[in-house]
Amino acid sequence: MKKITLTAILAAMTAFALLSCESTKKESSAAVQADTEEDLEYQRSINKIEGAAVSKETFNADKAAILQKIAELNVIMGKKDYNSWLKYISKDSKTYWSDTYTLSKAAEKLPKEKKGVKLKNLNDYFIHVFIPSRAGRQIDEIRYNSAESVKAVQVTKSEEDGKTKITVYYNFVKEGGDWKVELPQM
Repeated sequence: MKKITLTAILAAMTAFALLSCESTKKESSAAVQADTEEDLEYQRSINKIEGAAVSKETFNADKAAILQKIAELNVIMGKKDYNSWLKYISKDSKTYWSDTYTLSKAAEKLPKEKKGVKLKNLNDYFIHVFIPSRAGRQIDEIRYNSAESVKAVQVTKSEEDGKTKITVYYNFVKEGGDWKVELPQM
């Protein structure tokens, strides 16, 4: 009887140990898969970088900072708060898009529903171009041009052909240690 009880206890302990190892393997495998997706995103983000390399830690910090800025910009766009928006825009972009000739050329390229709208100043650009082209967009990843220049993109996969489409909604440049929106030039 003692042998049977001892054997049963040993069998139970062995089964428990095997199950514990198996669940640890599953947890470990899930962690590796999660790390792999993070690694893949990091590689996609830096694969076209020019100049100095960007560490994974810098990538994570930059992505968090940029996504935070975009969240703040979403609130600003919702309120149509031009003065707050200006604080997020790079100096070069403010200069370029304050030029009346640039604004008149941009007005000519507005979509049909905006035809006839005059862009007289940067506030008009904010209301008629910036907000409509970015409001409600989902930003999934960032992509580096250089350590000082980043695109914030939406990644969508076509169900028809399985191809990945990248849509750039924001360009950011580092200015004085802070990420600022760089408005695209024509």
